[in-house]
Amino acid sequence: MKKNLYRLVLPILFIAMAGCSNAEDINSPVISKTHEGDVSLTQTQTLEAPQSKLNCAQFNLDSVDNMVCTYWKDSKKFNETIKIQDYEIYSSLIEVQELSPVEYNFFATIEVYYKNEKYKAKVFPNSRVDLSDGNKVLNLICNKGSCSKPFLWGFATESNIKVNPKLADVTMNKLSYIYNYNYKKYLRDKNSQVVRNEIAVKVYFNNPHLEDTSYVIRFVDKAAPLKNAIKEYLNGLAVEEKNLGFESNNFGNDSFTVKIEDNTAKIHFTANDLTTDLWSSQQVIDFSHPIRMTAEQFSTVDKTEICINNSYNYQMAFLANAESIDCPF
Repeated sequence: MKKNLYRLVLPILFIAMAGCSNAEDINSPVISKTHEGDVSLTQTQTLEAPQSKLNCAQFNLDSVDNMVCTYWKDSKKFNETIKIQDYEIYSSLIEVQELSPVEYNFFATIEVYYKNEKYKAKVFPNSRVDLSDGNKVLNLICNKGSCSKPFLWGFATESNIKVNPKLADVTMNKLSYIYNYNYKKYLRDKNSQVVRNEIAVKVYFNNPHLEDTSYVIRFVDKAAPLKNAIKEYLNGLAVEEKNLGFESNNFGNDSFTVKIEDNTAKIHFTANDLTTDLWSSQQVIDFSHPIRMTAEQFSTVDKTEICINNSYNYQMAFLANAESIDCPF
């Protein structure tokens, strides 16, 4: 799935995948049993944890799917023993009007004996295991807290989401949790680094996935930290930072001057082509705010003034056709 598809489809897909709650928080059944006479689950049978395999690189995943898959792999949750006797089995997922995807973009694999037959098992992150012997497929679904440990979230049906609407938010919350988890790890790694003759500065960018105002860490020359920090914003985002969910809203600003007077940072940007690079008022806001946050991290700066293309009231001049006021610095 592409990132834009995530944004368009997630409100529906999250409802689809939310299920029996975050697999770490699941406490109650979410699927009613059907076809109980088809299969006997009285004998204790498990998927042996040491044999479970998950290789995210084998799948053609976009950045978001890869992030979730990597989190699942690193958490070792998929290696938790899967107790088949705690699962419910359905001859067809359609028969329970399931909303969770039948095939997810990635899965762990294992070979298992079930009812004296050997199966290849696919373990999906949404509380589902499918067993295949080459001729038939058995779909097993976790419907209890006792079997939820290996999974990231539960399996959903339309009926249980209607009964408990809060279940619709579980997958979105899990995705947000993973973004915040990865970001905290990123900060720990960066804060432990030391670069000779350089200092670490915060460069603020927008990140809709994080709970608080967010920034990336860059190492710059000690001689002019404010100027270098602003330059780092214009340099854009590294792949690692994009994978953390950061976004740049620069609209063609590629050069600037900066000075500090009376504890005020005065920054004058030059943008190349506003007709193609600037398309919304929100973009201007999402550019200006991170610049101010980046500048005001320094003890010598109490406030920030910004001009763009010699316009002091650039927001109104660019987007509301107001008469431009010349930049006073």
